[in-house]
Order: sequence, then C-alpha cells, then structure tokens
Amino acid sequence: MDFEFRMKTGFFETKMYDLLIGKGKLIFSPKESDDQLIAIPDKNILNITFKKSKKSFEMEIQTCEKIYQGLLDNKIDYEKFINQIKENINKKILCEYEGGR
Repeated sequence: MDFEFRMKTGFFETKMYDLLIGKGKLIFSPKESDDQLIAIPDKNILNITFKKSKKSFEMEIQTCEKIYQGLLDNKIDYEKFINQIKENINKKILCEYEGGR
C-alpha cells in the first residue's frame, strides 16, 4: 500500500511523493518524473516522529545524513498507517497526537 506524502524540499518548496512501506525500508517515489527515488533503509533511520493536528498529519524521519519532513494525505487511516510502519520498520517511533500509541 502506498500513501501520498508532500515532502518539504526547500524553504517554501514541497514535492509530491508516493510513500511505499516495505520490510526494513521506506521508499519515496516521486510524482514528477525528473525527481529521484528516495530509499531509506531502516538501519539508517534514527527515529520517526508523527504529529497530528486538526488540519494535517506530519511525519519527520531523522537519519544520520538528513531529516525528511512532510505532510501525509488527510484521508488516510492513521492507525493503519502507523501499524504498517511499526510492522515493517524496527526503529523508535514517536506519536505526538491524541490517541497515539
């Protein structure tokens, strides 16, 4: 299953990606053909943080080299999404929203 993710790529710039959650890795597939695929193995992930507000669901992935930040589509089932992350990525996950586990 893939999820729409609007990644921050600059100060006032974002780009759309499909986020694919695989066993031991996260893959960001660009919606625009000129952008590069981003694959992040879980061995490179320090932690993942989720922040839920009334208008958006933010995700931040910290690696040793870079921090990936962005917004997930508001139409997703958050519990299902987080459970899929937990099942496939063996790293610390912080949930900062009401009802987070």
